Amino acid sequence: MEDLNQYLEEFQKEEYEILAYITVNWGYSGQYGDYHRILLCFPAMVDLRTGECIVEDGRIDYLVKDEDYEKNEYFHFDENGIYHFLVSKCVPKDLDPMFLASMNNTYLVKKVIEDNASNPELEAIRTEYMKEGTLEAGNTEFTLNRRYEWFEGKADILGGTCLVFLCLDRNSKKKAKKASARFESLMQDMKELDKKLKDFCAERMIDSANEWKEDENDPDITPDVFKEKMGAPNEMVVNNNGKVEISYGDGDMFGGHSIQICLNADNSIKDCGLVG
Repeated sequence: MEDLNQYLEEFQKEEYEILAYITVNWGYSGQYGDYHRILLCFPAMVDLRTGECIVEDGRIDYLVKDEDYEKNEYFHFDENGIYHFLVSKCVPKDLDPMFLASMNNTYLVKKVIEDNASNPELEAIRTEYMKEGTLEAGNTEFTLNRRYEWFEGKADILGGTCLVFLCLDRNSKKKAKKASARFESLMQDMKELDKKLKDFCAERMIDSANEWKEDENDPDITPDVFKEKMGAPNEMVVNNNGKVEISYGDGDMFGGHSIQICLNADNSIKDCGLVG
């Protein structure tokens, strides 16, 4: 639990009105004193002091008292809604390159003035934002999921169906050129890569697999059996920096957990472990 006063000090004293087009309502994202924080995201807002429409990723923070949150008795925001807020903006910070710039474009809601606001510029952005996007890569068709900022599709990989997620290019709303190219490169050498990944996992995880055996009298799992039980990849996340997370089934060796391998951009293996 974070300190409420310390959190409030992160925002400037000036209060003013804005319109914001909310695309994502993440719901509860932290607790500050006796309040829950609701986090919302927007791609554009209008500063009503000047009337300027600012097309830039930002965040809205909305604090809800604990008892109201537990009873579900608080204002709920719709995704793809335009809202009129009284806000104060965050105090700018020096951000490490790994952090999103939207952290310096965060607004604390003091009041929800209107929940069905209208603005031509924001409405035009909403219309464009809600258009479905598709792309094809590696003989697979992908559909844009703006909520999670990736394209998603089902690829046939080594005889199995694999969910694949291509993360959008940095600061892009609908392009995934880097992830698409990376995915296509992976598909060209997938059989060889699959062997490399399984060899790596078998070497590092086989002792744990034998410790997980329900019956200690069962025969030990050999490396060949381990690799066979992994099967084909069932999930892949391709990031825009070239890093990849590839998941396999565990063949009931680890109680139904997935085996995930993390690849660097040069296809060197960073690590592997259980997830889920």
